Amino acid sequence: MNGPILIVGGGQGIGAAIAADAGPAAAVWTRSRGVDAGDRAALTAAFARLRAERGVPWALVHTIGDFVETPLLQTGVEQYEALVHSNLTTLFHTLAVVVPALVEQRRGRVVLFAAAGTDRQRAMQRAPWYFALKAAVVQVARSLAGEVAAAGVTVNVISPGLIEHPHSHRDSQARLRPRVPIGRLGTVADIVALVRWLASDASAYVTGENFTVDGGLQL
Repeated sequence: MNGPILIVGGGQGIGAAIAADAGPAAAVWTRSRGVDAGDRAALTAAFARLRAERGVPWALVHTIGDFVETPLLQTGVEQYEALVHSNLTTLFHTLAVVVPALVEQRRGRVVLFAAAGTDRQRAMQRAPWYFALKAAVVQVARSLAGEVAAAGVTVNVISPGLIEHPHSHRDSQARLRPRVPIGRLGTVADIVALVRWLASDASAYVTGENFTVDGGLQL
């Protein structure tokens, strides 16, 4: 990497694994660390501090995205609003605060997270609102990729399938695991390796892509 990597939502699960892999290069924003990604003012202040102390980050990784496995018509208003806030509102504020600085320095990487299956034209009855919001993340990424490509900033999406970690959804994974052609759950190492590549110079000619990491589950 060519500078700090900013990880938004790196307190647990995949985000924490990415932060651990990045080591001292990582700056991690979570509510437990005093930065609420749903609060534009808090993000703006945190980014000003980061920029003053360490400079503009080379890479931005946004990993926030609550999952709820509830049928569409059974989803309550509070549950829906929480999903929107977690998956889209935090992304909206993060991109607005951070990406202009990457464009200004005319280099950088943006890595966002969706979910395996969001690009498929089929019903997602297991968690319909979650997958709809993750499909929106993919569309946002492609639109942003086109907007900032000339400035040397790439934007890509990783869409994990069944990834095992301490905060994963065990019941859902146990139910779906027999369908995975590779025959196992994914590990955080499977995701971290791809993040490392997307945040490197080696991926400079790759942008606007959605990388599914699911052991063949979507085949």
